[in-house]
Amino acid sequence: MTHDRAADFADVFQHFAVGEEGRPERSFYPYAPVFPVRLNGAKAVIKRTTGPVSAAAAIARWVEALAGEDVGVVTPLPLRVDNPAQVGDRVWVAYPWVDGRPYTGSPDDVAAAGDLLGRIHAARPAGDGMPEFGWPDHDAASVEEDVTGLRRVLGEHAPDLRDEVMARFEPWLESFMAQTLPPVRDGGLPRAAVSMDYKAGNLVYVDGAPVLIDPDNAEYAPRILDLALAALLFHNEMATAPPRLFTGGEWSAFSSAYRRHVRLTEAELALWPVAVRYMLLEWGVWTLIDAAEWNDWDDPRKRGFLRDLATVDPGRFPLR
Repeated sequence: MTHDRAADFADVFQHFAVGEEGRPERSFYPYAPVFPVRLNGAKAVIKRTTGPVSAAAAIARWVEALAGEDVGVVTPLPLRVDNPAQVGDRVWVAYPWVDGRPYTGSPDDVAAAGDLLGRIHAARPAGDGMPEFGWPDHDAASVEEDVTGLRRVLGEHAPDLRDEVMARFEPWLESFMAQTLPPVRDGGLPRAAVSMDYKAGNLVYVDGAPVLIDPDNAEYAPRILDLALAALLFHNEMATAPPRLFTGGEWSAFSSAYRRHVRLTEAELALWPVAVRYMLLEWGVWTLIDAAEWNDWDDPRKRGFLRDLATVDPGRFPLR
């Protein structure tokens, strides 16, 4: 599975007027096409974004509004061509290159990441036209597919954990539509334009402050789902992050920094444990299964993270 050959995207480079000499050979991100280039003499990044173009344009307006409030996010480059733009059957965007360093897992980096997420959620710019968060509609067959897939992946890559993990996850997955989804979907939770992909790998630190460099999965969604996703998956896919989820102390620092900007409602606080379980069953299970397609279980750091994700107690991330 690969998305990294620049030669496969010549029409994209042509749209953004990137000459042959300025094109890289490959994407620098293994999971999707993300290409470093030079535009108008400056370093830039061209990457795929959410479609259709109207949704990409709404995300662009969102990040531009955030930047207008001095929130650290990238915004599309002003170009003579459409940006974002549809090229072929996909939508693409060009951003400036952000010079900085990756996340290190230090206490300061953890707190700064929580602070930025809080500022993003607190800004609350208009979300007109943003992609709407979609609620799942699992049937018995899709539940069985998840159960079978998780059992298979654990059997191949973490056989010592399989029985323990499946004893927890199988009943959760089977009761998801009746017990986990309705409270979160129907609980009147505050919604906002949110990243829905707030992870260490999508941040670059400039003078100690993080900048969100990949806002392209943004949706109009319950904001605590975005927070729950960060709690569970912040260290996923990040080579410089520790091989695990947040520790209790790291979560305390992250969430405390977040809550300096956001006053969570009583409904959000009451439903937080359910929201974490929701994200664990939707995003977490998918992460565990999909990792096998990318050979991530064979990487020692990623393997450590995946084993922690498979066995995590959702109570590890309290908000009360």
